[in-house]
Amino acid sequence: MTDRQADALRVRAAAAGIVPGATAPASPGLAPAPARLARAIAVASGKGGVGKSTVALGIAMASGERGVRTVLVDADLGMANADILAGVRARHSVAEWLAGRVQLSDCMVRVAPRTWLLAGASGIARMADLDAGHRVRLLGGLARIASHVDRLVIDLGAGIGAGTLDLACSADRVLVVTTPEPTSLADAYAFMKACARRGRLEGWHCAASMARGDEGIRACERLARTAERHLGVRPEFAGAVPDDDAVRSCVRASRPVLAAAPHSAAGRAIRGLEARLSGVEAAPASGGVGFLARLAVRWGGSAAAAAAAVAAVGGSVQR
Repeated sequence: MTDRQADALRVRAAAAGIVPGATAPASPGLAPAPARLARAIAVASGKGGVGKSTVALGIAMASGERGVRTVLVDADLGMANADILAGVRARHSVAEWLAGRVQLSDCMVRVAPRTWLLAGASGIARMADLDAGHRVRLLGGLARIASHVDRLVIDLGAGIGAGTLDLACSADRVLVVTTPEPTSLADAYAFMKACARRGRLEGWHCAASMARGDEGIRACERLARTAERHLGVRPEFAGAVPDDDAVRSCVRASRPVLAAAPHSAAGRAIRGLEARLSGVEAAPASGGVGFLARLAVRWGGSAAAAAAAVAAVGGSVQR
């Protein structure tokens, strides 16, 4: 990112209130942002290597293409790589912001029109288990961001770590990405089981990646039947991303599929997947405020923590 682009991002962030204590430049069209927070879609997988981050990035970019202001949150704290897949480089990581060394806008980078990335902190293992103070700070940062965009796409870390499960159980929707392989399906089921034990029973969706023919829909149907039988949870089929050489080429070149191969089979499938998720997104009444409130309660143990999380944007907690 050029210095000019970085400066423009910081001006935008200041105008949005993302930078704590920043003052926005005077503008006839500038008004305080409303306290309406973005909805959150968590993208999960039972294990790594199934194309989860590629799908998450694609969903975020497809949202931006449709005019939906979107932030992709790389929540794989400790093994973050969304910036590499997107072919961008943030000035600083979330770890530095949580430590108070940089501004939040320094951790954000524009990926595409109306699409930004909040970069994670690759290689910092302690980030995977935030203490109470860092959790409060992270909640406040997410609240400030969510008050000025329409959607958060949260790229979760693989596996069933406590932080990953908390984010998944708090999001408005959860998309589980699996391949048709039996081991991948077993890991996806294990993830759903861990979330179900924490009370996450609704808002589930499933997508298959690296699929050939109709094996993607068959794999998701198999997962849905098993989850319904044993967990009382039935994820809706969101789509299948085919086994496409374009994806492998884009990953090697550090370029997003929707930018480098927009008309590829995988690119079309990802857009269809995002459209299906958008079609059902209005169903929950809780909205983005609900996401932060639910996360704050899980992290802080009381609704008061949720109120503190949104105080920076002048909002109120919907209990």
